[in-house]
Amino acid sequence: MSSQGLSGKAALVTGGSRGIGAAIARRLAADGASVALTYVSS
Repeated sequence: MSSQGLSGKAALVTGGSRGIGAAIARRLAADGASVALTYVSS
């Protein structure tokens, strides 16, 4: 990753409430992205 990371970028993570989706969302946020999550509960 470049020295700027994901600063100024936006990411949409579907299934971001747990599991792999949550891990991806956390990593994107840690790298500087603005993150939006979606999920469906049964």
